[in-house]
Amino acid sequence: MIILKMAFRNIFRQKRRSLLTVLMMAGGCFLFSFFQGLSDGTYRNIIDMFTRARTGHIQIHKKGYLDKPSIYTTINNHNRIGSKINDLPYVQSWAPRVYSSALGFIGKKTSGVRIIGVHPMKESQTTRIKQKIKKGRFISDTPFNEVIIGAGLAKILNAGIGDELVLISQGADGSIANELFKVIGFAGSSNDPSERMNCYMHIETAQKFLELGGRVHEIAVVLSDLEKSRYTANLIKTALNDSSLDIDPWQVVEKDFYRAMLADKKGSNISIFIIMIIVAVGVLNTVLMTILERTKEFGVLRALGTRPKNVFFLIVLETGFLAIISIIVGEVLGVLVNYILSIHGIPYPSPIEYGGFVIDKALGMVSIKSIILPPVTTIVTAILVSIYPAVRAARIIPVKALRTN
Repeated sequence: MIILKMAFRNIFRQKRRSLLTVLMMAGGCFLFSFFQGLSDGTYRNIIDMFTRARTGHIQIHKKGYLDKPSIYTTINNHNRIGSKINDLPYVQSWAPRVYSSALGFIGKKTSGVRIIGVHPMKESQTTRIKQKIKKGRFISDTPFNEVIIGAGLAKILNAGIGDELVLISQGADGSIANELFKVIGFAGSSNDPSERMNCYMHIETAQKFLELGGRVHEIAVVLSDLEKSRYTANLIKTALNDSSLDIDPWQVVEKDFYRAMLADKKGSNISIFIIMIIVAVGVLNTVLMTILERTKEFGVLRALGTRPKNVFFLIVLETGFLAIISIIVGEVLGVLVNYILSIHGIPYPSPIEYGGFVIDKALGMVSIKSIILPPVTTIVTAILVSIYPAVRAARIIPVKALRTN
């Protein structure tokens, strides 16, 4: 208890040095919290944007479809599957889809087309495809021979609202599918590569055109919390108990993006590591200077019978107290700045368009990582750095220390 009191009082003896040390550690804690919150917030915003734009947080396919898409690899009972997953925790909505490749004609213009059959009401509740309609209107709830095409595809085909689009494809029964469709809208912008080949139609229209009956290729699931994607995917697997289905979270569906995100996060972690190294070196330098200046003081303590371990703990506790003060300052600033950035963000010099949506700012986030990791890292770093100076102080020989100028 006496060592504890001495350590606390000692940090106020050299107020200027203590203040500089606190500012250094608080700055490191703040920067750690700031970068962590900015990274978590920005990626959460991007992930939420593209998962709600089209992919969903979880996708259900017939086994092997994701690796090798085929018109024949279908799910037969999507309504029964949907009714089972509706009652699971975190499941907000789901939507069935049909996919196929086709050849599209308008006048003398021809292009490859990707048919996407969607359920208008369920798709609107699940993703933001409806919000991507830049011109025209969304698909009617009643199935008609009408389509929405990507703005890039419309540019290739020189299409206008009301034009007739001829689609030729292969039916699931082996027949040649050939039908006329009315263009009722354009999705995305002409610069959006994700909508360059897309052709949306009512799912029942697509099923009839492709001779699929009531079968679908995909069920997209959106959750109330995207952080629960892997957990909820496992819940769905347990609830369905069907080995013929692949149930994958967005990390698997969008594995290329997920890997790129992890690689970028590693780069951010390296930056944070460098910041903490700089802070650690600064703290080590300060504590060593303190030991050199207080050599006689430690000599007196040893001469009065203070045990080496008590001198050791005295130095460690002093550094620990400074670290705690630094953490309080750094955490308050970090949480405040991250909260402000979660609302206002940092505007990008040039907006980025992805999947038909514009990302114009980097958003912060008050996450568990940004609250817990910075203080833990700061105090652990401070304690570790103080061990060497503390050992050096504990080994001081009283006679030599008292003779030191």
